[in-house]
Amino acid sequence: MKEFTREELSKHDGRKSKDIYVAYKGKVYDVTDSGSWMDGEHYAHEGGLDLTEQMDDASHGDEVFEGYKVVGELID
Repeated sequence: MKEFTREELSKHDGRKSKDIYVAYKGKVYDVTDSGSWMDGEHYAHEGGLDLTEQMDDASHGDEVFEGYKVVGELID
């Protein structure tokens, strides 16, 4: 499995690249094909970031990531 640093993850923000990746609890998900992520944004969230802390304020839980492919893991 590919390892992503925060810098590498940030390159997949839907603006600088066509891919939109986000991290959550150490896993990196590909949300590129989601209709909810347009131009690298989903409501107040941005692609290319670790959303673990932001999810505390979300109106949904972990289940939101169930349909997305895990493409790697986030390393610090």
